[in-house]
Amino acid sequence: MADIPLFPLNVVLMPGTPLPLHIFEERYKQMVNECLDSGMEFGMVLADESGTRQVGCTARIVELVQRYDDGRLVILVEGARRFRLKNILAGKPYYMGDVEYLEDEPGEDITSLAEECVALLERVVETATEGSVGIEIESAYRNLSFAIAGRIEFDLETRQQILELPTERRRLEKIKKLLTEAADRLEREYQVRKKAERNGHLRGDWKPKSLES
Repeated sequence: MADIPLFPLNVVLMPGTPLPLHIFEERYKQMVNECLDSGMEFGMVLADESGTRQVGCTARIVELVQRYDDGRLVILVEGARRFRLKNILAGKPYYMGDVEYLEDEPGEDITSLAEECVALLERVVETATEGSVGIEIESAYRNLSFAIAGRIEFDLETRQQILELPTERRRLEKIKKLLTEAADRLEREYQVRKKAERNGHLRGDWKPKSLES
């Protein structure tokens, strides 16, 4: 258990994923300055029309990109540790959270599943860009699910579901399903687009009926 500053936002931060933030509210400028001074991480939780979610991810400030004269800041953070929010605490201008850090439950070997997900990711990227794009993945597929979820723009609810899943296997199984659906859709769209381009070209022997003899 720990007490950490909280930054509710309409964003889902994943462990190991970088995220630039523009800090302009007074209370969060104070929070970020205190974190910069102390080296403390702050917690990011998804907050939307459904409320504030219970599972979030701590943000480690890796760079102060810019500080403006009016006190606004641009920082680069990286997701660090997942947590469950137990209570929201009062006493400071910004929110504080009583949190419990989450560790993955023990799981079996996932090498084969991880390889399938990497292959699907390559398929999605190559189809989307219509070319081969190199993809760097950490050795031993460490935190692969979070690496993929941080790269692909899944909707917020899907990203939150991935963040909350307790094992790497369950996260990768969900990502495999999502990537398969995405790859199939992109390939169908590609084929439709190519067919439309072919149909748009006029045959060399074609001419308008009004000009035919």
